[in-house]
Amino acid sequence: MTYAYDVIIAGASFAGLAVAAHLRGRRVLVIDHQPIGAGQTSACGVPLATLKALNLEDAVLQIHDALILHTPERSFVYPVPQYPYCTFDYEKLCRLLWERATADFVEAPALGVEGQRVRTPKGEYEGRVIVDASGWRAVLASSLRPDWVQGQAVNFGLESTVPYADEGLHFTYDPKRLGRLSIAWIFPINGASRIGIGRYEGETQGTLRLLDLYLADLGQARRKVHGGYFTYRLRDPVLEHLFLVGDAAGQCLPLTGEGIRPALYFGTQLGRLLRRHLEGELSLDQTRERYRRLVLRYKKAYDLLYRLQRLLPRLPLSVLQIFMALGTRPSVYRRTLRRYFAAFALDDGEQPQSPAFTLGESTA
Repeated sequence: MTYAYDVIIAGASFAGLAVAAHLRGRRVLVIDHQPIGAGQTSACGVPLATLKALNLEDAVLQIHDALILHTPERSFVYPVPQYPYCTFDYEKLCRLLWERATADFVEAPALGVEGQRVRTPKGEYEGRVIVDASGWRAVLASSLRPDWVQGQAVNFGLESTVPYADEGLHFTYDPKRLGRLSIAWIFPINGASRIGIGRYEGETQGTLRLLDLYLADLGQARRKVHGGYFTYRLRDPVLEHLFLVGDAAGQCLPLTGEGIRPALYFGTQLGRLLRRHLEGELSLDQTRERYRRLVLRYKKAYDLLYRLQRLLPRLPLSVLQIFMALGTRPSVYRRTLRRYFAAFALDDGEQPQSPAFTLGESTA
């Protein structure tokens, strides 16, 4: 059977564009309700190595070689010169990925999927392979399973960009002032900073008030705000004939809220697998199974971070600070960071890296 498109991707952010970028030369359609590069929702911080591996350094705004954790009583500095982070320009990174894809684009919301057809207000589009990269709402998967996002495990965050210069990535935990399930951050971007509040377990009430409070402590006032929900429980990345990637598959990390690196990693690996399928190297069933196994290899790591997300905010601050202090020992944080950053490592090859921060045996 001949389809109008080899692959249809619903969602034009990190995960969806990473898939499309690795399908250059194929008939690909990307569908999103906003133009390419619009709709930033995150602080846009990621290990520099991730962007280097994908040749996306042109989007970098500032490089950071330290992570700093603040409590009301003291600050803990974790130098990361070997594993620097960077903040980047969301629109530019999206456009760099888009320029690598040879894809068509339809600016419209995806409404659902019926068989091999994706419905939008502008019509239906037929594809041999369908990818849901539509974010935590997983609109295509939800059209097949109405309960797919019911009781979705989500965290919540809001941030504003203000003229506040700094170095390093800053995180503040102040349970009395900001709440036990809240954390604040400062992500500098060369003369300005993205400053935000994250709320664990979907708590949203009063987030703007907390953001204003935190900004006022820094002598700043809120400007335009962006943000939203982000997932924290890994899900099956294949639903019937759909491939799910990014937040649609729950691939944002619990506790740290890091979603960009997993989205780029899993999007890249899915794009590579789909290319092999379209070239006749893998059957569709083999492609589904390999992608599922690749993702579920990380389940133990996600479960560990979820348990920490549940536990750490419930510890007394004095106990939490003991762990923070232990973490400043070079022998501890270097080993921890080495394992953490080795996960989702990308290279020029076709084989994915091993999940370096899993516990016990892999499920692959």
